Amino acid sequence: MGTYWAADRLSVPTTHYPQKMARVERISSARMCGEGPHWDDTTQTLLSVDIPGQNVYKWDERTRTETKIHVDLKDDPSNPHACQTSLVVPLAGRPDTYVISTGRALSVLRWAADQHFSVTDFTEVEADRPKNRFNDGKCDPNGNLWAGTMGFQSGEPGSMPPGQGALYHISARGAPTALVNNVTCSNGLAFIAAGDRLFYIDTFAYTVDVLDCDLSAPRVDNRRTIYDVKKRGAQGFPDGMTIDTSGKLWVALYFGSKVVCIDPERGQVVEELHLPVSNPTSCTWGGPHHDALYVTSALHGLSAWQQDVQPEAGCTFRVTGLGARGAPNVAWKAELPCLDQ
Repeated sequence: MGTYWAADRLSVPTTHYPQKMARVERISSARMCGEGPHWDDTTQTLLSVDIPGQNVYKWDERTRTETKIHVDLKDDPSNPHACQTSLVVPLAGRPDTYVISTGRALSVLRWAADQHFSVTDFTEVEADRPKNRFNDGKCDPNGNLWAGTMGFQSGEPGSMPPGQGALYHISARGAPTALVNNVTCSNGLAFIAAGDRLFYIDTFAYTVDVLDCDLSAPRVDNRRTIYDVKKRGAQGFPDGMTIDTSGKLWVALYFGSKVVCIDPERGQVVEELHLPVSNPTSCTWGGPHHDALYVTSALHGLSAWQQDVQPEAGCTFRVTGLGARGAPNVAWKAELPCLDQ
């Protein structure tokens, strides 16, 4: 794998299907913890964040340029999570307007083309756990927002109190409802097109789970595991994920150097995408035909020598040639009072 680390563009074989050659292209500079990739069809841009860097990014597919803003409105030396920004999702029908997380709060980001921006909080959770923060989040097929939380990570990945987080459904008016509790690190989310099944990752349970889902209630139940990373002997932590149009899951394995494609019906890995970095964090489908897989990664947790031998660690990658595609990412159909102020 080391032979691939120095390349900006490279072709790598995918495991199980050797006739396929995936083309991996670096499209960003490194960041401490790149996360939350979301493809915005309206603008043909990839949105993402750097969680500890408190940055939000846009990468323009047409001009192949990236812009960013730094969200540092709540810096608190006693709480490193105070303004960490872990998710970004566009608001439907409102150009240049997004929902982002800022610590335990969810906020409206207005980000103009001239780089001026404003941030307005509209809800906050878990006041009794002030060092918690939001982590991954995205919308279901009906345009409802889901976002989960995690406890304070004091050192290496996994060094956080168990069961301190939750997975929330956020109403169009911004009200959070906890639907899954006793979560350590709420992470990857993926819905099937019909919206009646939710795939979900609590990273330090080491499992990819599925829950039956009623989006109208909203309600989830009947949680069961479809893939156990530890029991299968796979390396790494399950992190962010996405789903393709055939219903297969693409899961980033942090410390695992790969994205695995899981068939949820069989509970088996059917393909592996090896990457030139050890810490892929999440992925999403995008591009004009939704057949490019965008993969974020992190520097966090790597020693100096590990960073030396993988100079692309923390970069974002565009992967083509996988023979799969995804459905368009869904914007949030928000009806927040603050939007009209």
